[in-house]
Amino acid sequence: MGRRDSSGIRNLVLAVTLIVLVTAGFSLWFLVLRPQADRTVTTTHTASTTSFKSSTTSKTTMSTTSTLAVNRTLAGHGVFSSAGMGELSIEAAAPQYVLPLDLSKIGNMMDIKDRFQLAPDGLDKLRQNGFVVLAGNWKDLAQFYKVSVESGLPIYVTTDSLLFIYHAFFDTILMDLEENRLEPLLEEMIEAMASDTQVLHQSFEENTLARKASALDLAYLCVAAKLLDPSFQPPGIVSSLVEEEVSLINAADNPERSSPIFVYNEDYTQYKPRGHYTISETLQRYFRAMMWLGRMRFEAQDPLNPDLAKIQTAQALLLLYITQKTLLPDTGSAMRAWESIYLPTAFIVGRSDDLTLYDYGEAASRVFGQSFDPEQVNDEGKLSMFQQNVVEYDKSKIVNVPIFPVEKPRLVGLRFMGQRFILDGFIHQKLVYPDVKGRFMVKGLDVMASLGSTRAEELLEDEKRKYPGYDGNLQYLKSYVENLTIANWTESLYMGWLYTLKAELEPIPPGYPTFMKSTAWEDKSLNTALSSWAQLRHDTILYAKQPYAGKVSIPPEQPDVGYVEPMPAVYHRLQMLANATLNGLKSLNLLSPSQEENLTKLLSLLQTLREISVKELRGQPLDEQERTALKGFGHTVEELLGGLKERTKDPRIVADVFTDPNSNSVLEVATGYFDQIIVIYETAAGELFAGVGATMSYYEFAWPQTDRLTDEQWQSTLERGQAPVPLEWTESYRS
Repeated sequence: MGRRDSSGIRNLVLAVTLIVLVTAGFSLWFLVLRPQADRTVTTTHTASTTSFKSSTTSKTTMSTTSTLAVNRTLAGHGVFSSAGMGELSIEAAAPQYVLPLDLSKIGNMMDIKDRFQLAPDGLDKLRQNGFVVLAGNWKDLAQFYKVSVESGLPIYVTTDSLLFIYHAFFDTILMDLEENRLEPLLEEMIEAMASDTQVLHQSFEENTLARKASALDLAYLCVAAKLLDPSFQPPGIVSSLVEEEVSLINAADNPERSSPIFVYNEDYTQYKPRGHYTISETLQRYFRAMMWLGRMRFEAQDPLNPDLAKIQTAQALLLLYITQKTLLPDTGSAMRAWESIYLPTAFIVGRSDDLTLYDYGEAASRVFGQSFDPEQVNDEGKLSMFQQNVVEYDKSKIVNVPIFPVEKPRLVGLRFMGQRFILDGFIHQKLVYPDVKGRFMVKGLDVMASLGSTRAEELLEDEKRKYPGYDGNLQYLKSYVENLTIANWTESLYMGWLYTLKAELEPIPPGYPTFMKSTAWEDKSLNTALSSWAQLRHDTILYAKQPYAGKVSIPPEQPDVGYVEPMPAVYHRLQMLANATLNGLKSLNLLSPSQEENLTKLLSLLQTLREISVKELRGQPLDEQERTALKGFGHTVEELLGGLKERTKDPRIVADVFTDPNSNSVLEVATGYFDQIIVIYETAAGELFAGVGATMSYYEFAWPQTDRLTDEQWQSTLERGQAPVPLEWTESYRS
């Protein structure tokens, strides 16, 4: 192992333990332990060992009798304060022009024609809609805007560009957190727990439920340890089980195979590292281990195999016990280490959609009282009573395994690092079989329509006609989303991102610029929202619970500096999201000085763009400082993205967001190269100019489940010129 940063791990744990997340926001729960002193089992282990060798570095004393009670203490709810989250109220009175346009009246039209060689179709769309999007081949956002200014063209600052910058920051921060903080802590915790589980296993009598359950727990933990550190050697009693399971995980090519440890079927294709997790060996190992800890469940009930649920419930109780009783050199209990991993990721993505250690602890206290001895799992009467109690805590909404609908009760159970409830996953779950008969694949439009896009719903009319029940469920989801409160929208960065996209989809109010009033503009905004959503799913692919269906040397002078896409509500919400990211992660001591500096600069830029867009909507001229900010936008973007990895700045990403086990296919959503948009805008002085900006390109397509795409595969596809055909409805604005 040898990668331990003890001070970093200690700081991470102290931050999570000591900081009340009122400003950072998230429901923080603490586990209360009351160890008894009846008899003890003493083991020794060190964080740097790769097997169960004794060491004098640290000594762990496990009390065999303690309460498993949980004290759920709310320490704030919502990653941002509701203060300042009210909607902006603007009386828009932007200058208007008449469509179709007389292009000869555009001040710089000859420059645009010379630069872009517009085809008749492109000229016609520009004339009819006031804007057009051209296929691009740009990977560098900053370079695009800098070249545009150097070419003497007014720039058009798009919401796409700001949403992309936030994605780049988000992905970078998450990668740094995982690689340098969470992975070392997870590895230390898992190996220590495995060591103590082996000792606990040896303390049980042969041929007892506790003995068998603890052996399976040992195998479960050793799989995670082996995935994190390939040199890890599991004990002989579980080595064959561990090797078989690890082999299936590393192959990642079987969509439905019985787990050697858990017996039920698992989709092993999910273990293929993708998203940003292909960048390093450490991230690949972290991905596989967290996927294992997040997907595999300890069944609490199983009508088809009650004995399996019984032993897996015993496993879950012993795992909870070990989590509480194992002590680590720098962090205290493994439970505290678990919280130091779970809570920051819950702040970022959201809470688990499955039963957690908290739920099991609370249910255990109701059944076993204030003292718990691991031997009590042999009491089948109390074990059965516990099963009946713990299922009452289940409120999961997303099915993330290949099952028949009749098997759904089997999904209730503990997941050690459960995958998270995500609103868009819930939306997709409600719009496929068995909730919608005959529909086995979803669309990105499902999410956008549920978020309130009337244009997306119009484009789904064929789905309504084809699938009875689809429209009813869609209306339910629209109502569900509409009734979400500010507290709901701000309980995680993930939800805050979706809330920002919701502003992108809202109807354009009266008084906005002429080019924003057509159906073609609605389609362009829909493409922007879908592209940013694809990036959100890409960045959080490990944690989000994926639903399954039931089974130039002297630059020419610019005639005008340019125009900001006048969407102040989007900049406002994105500003609040960036502020939450800054304050929340800073409170958790999880933000580096450079990351804090970049987020602060982004906040300043968003404030400036918001103020400019409000002025545009009111028909007011910009002051010199605002004109300078527009002219230097490309350099600002370069400064913001300059210190990030090239991989993070590349817009070409892909993520699988849904699985249909019936056809063994997944829905892939992706973004490609930056496209170019030409927009005709009118200045406060009544002059017409064409501004150029960068927009994101969005793709979605079905793909074999056994070959879930990585970013590298997708980028290679684009470089070979084999990109899928863009979605048909984007033809309204593309040329």
